[in-house]
Amino acid sequence: MRRLPIAGAVVAAVALVTAVSAGVDLTGTALLADPEVDIVVAPTPEQPAPTPAATAQPKPRTEAEPRNQPRNQAQGQVYVRPRGVAQVSGGVAAGVGIWRHPTDRRKSVVVGAAEDGGIAAYDLAGRRLLRLHGPGVRLTGVDVLYRFRFDPGWTNDLAVVADGGTGRLHALAFRPVAARFGNPLVEEVTAPEAPVVFPDGSPRDVAVWQDGSGVYAVVAQDGAARLALVRLVPATGRKVVYEVVRTIDLPTAFVTHDMNPWTPCGPAPVVGLAADASALYVAQRGVGIWQLAPDLAGEPELVDVVSRFGAPQAADGTCGVGEGSDRLDDVGALALYRAPGDTGYLIAATPGNGRFAVYGRRPVRYLGKFRVGSVPANGSLAVSNLALGAPYGKGMLAARTGGNGFALVRWDELARGMGLIVDTRS
Repeated sequence: MRRLPIAGAVVAAVALVTAVSAGVDLTGTALLADPEVDIVVAPTPEQPAPTPAATAQPKPRTEAEPRNQPRNQAQGQVYVRPRGVAQVSGGVAAGVGIWRHPTDRRKSVVVGAAEDGGIAAYDLAGRRLLRLHGPGVRLTGVDVLYRFRFDPGWTNDLAVVADGGTGRLHALAFRPVAARFGNPLVEEVTAPEAPVVFPDGSPRDVAVWQDGSGVYAVVAQDGAARLALVRLVPATGRKVVYEVVRTIDLPTAFVTHDMNPWTPCGPAPVVGLAADASALYVAQRGVGIWQLAPDLAGEPELVDVVSRFGAPQAADGTCGVGEGSDRLDDVGALALYRAPGDTGYLIAATPGNGRFAVYGRRPVRYLGKFRVGSVPANGSLAVSNLALGAPYGKGMLAARTGGNGFALVRWDELARGMGLIVDTRS
């Protein structure tokens, strides 16, 4: 894949954050049982004509082919239908995450954030189990972390949520044992001394990862090209606190293929994040997809660019034809399908054409596109390779619908159409 030269080094600055926002307890006021929200079958108003990519069966994998590599490279576009929708009520659907129950896969949940300040847990049929909210919060991004260690004898899975209202992150612990005895499945465990992430802005999206040195979150500033690396640590009383390690600004000035200086036509904020311990992927609107070290050290690398990259801006403010990739009209939310090691797939929403682009990771290479019924591919996105309860025993993809919910898609159905792997081992 062609790499593009970048004008200017990324500026890194350590953010010394001292301001502390007022504590907001999401669990204090509204734990709502809401079993009446049933599956909403997504309409499929524009079933496309079959294409070779959508109808051809994947080639059988030979013994010489590595198990963690795709069996073929999908061509064209693939169409899949959601099995159901987790419907958001009383707010605007925002971030989404997927959590697997440690002992009973049928009790796994989809975690959906809403910009009205609520976060909800949905069962695998799309029914809302509970809703948490508090005053003055605006929850916009969520990611799930497994086995956060509070002390030598206690671990919990966490949902880490970006709060654009208070400027902080929230840590929500999953309590599956307590839930067996009628207690809430999710409990907020954010320490009251947790600081704001950006002194001059609000967090928008978050991606969590961990390695031998600790647990980290990368946070995107709303409406900006700025990223912050945050380290999460246990606090007194089995709470979670964090510190901002460093911030960086992604480039907003570039050099085109013919060495002409160029700036994006319009704002170029970060709109999507996905990370594990080996790499961070960042979607920058109007620019493309970056690959960075997850600790924000070193130089970022553009691994794909949007179609209008390099387009000259006309006097009326519109952009002409660029030199970028026809794979990406633009770029939005990102998600990682994890497989052993750092293989698997990067999935990118592509606003403007309603498709999702799939990339292999080592090296980053384009594999094909797919479309989900009723999903415009301009909202949030999550994917899990883990075996969940039926019908998602081979994994799940969740994406924000064109309405106000999250479409739930069987990964194996999508993988079958595109010749992608199904691997639930990690």
